[in-house]
Amino acid sequence: MDNFGYRGKQVEFWQVQGEVLDTDRYSETHVQSQGINNRYLRVSQRKYHDFWVRDDEGREHSIQLEEVNVPLRPKQRITLVCAKRQDKKEGLICSLVNHSTGQKHEISSGRTIENRLNLEHVTGKTLVLALVAFALVVYFTKPSSEYFAYPWRMVEWKWAFVASVSILILGVWRKLLRKARVAEKIKMHVNNIVTSILKC
Repeated sequence: MDNFGYRGKQVEFWQVQGEVLDTDRYSETHVQSQGINNRYLRVSQRKYHDFWVRDDEGREHSIQLEEVNVPLRPKQRITLVCAKRQDKKEGLICSLVNHSTGQKHEISSGRTIENRLNLEHVTGKTLVLALVAFALVVYFTKPSSEYFAYPWRMVEWKWAFVASVSILILGVWRKLLRKARVAEKIKMHVNNIVTSILKC
């Protein structure tokens, strides 16, 4: 199965193919007290889908899906497409192919895969650039102390602040744009894998 490379990071894909042995759905309700004197209750409910798969080598796998509705029943043949970064131990399930029904189900979106595998992470370079811009504006707008008793009062603090904030905003926008692009690319990669599985 083809791997996915992005900026020096390698995402390894593999599949688990086998027969569904058992399936179970349930939900958990969580109640939290909030507000002054805990007068308000916040109720949340999460749905889970647990099932067992025996792969083609006879090994049994316990799978738990959260907030994903996939129709499954025992004796159906499925393929799970999984992914992980080569330098990490933890992975996730990307898609499920039900060969018995001919259906495919997205388990993790491209954005979820990108976030979980941390392909485009925060480096702090934008913050450093913003601080440098702030310092440069202060340096070049500060008058000489030889002519002014309080030169720091005449620094263009407003422009230094505007320059640094502008760089921060631009950096965040570029980061979000890159995250969206890599999420779309990895989604297309998973779709290609699923398509090739369905053709087999």
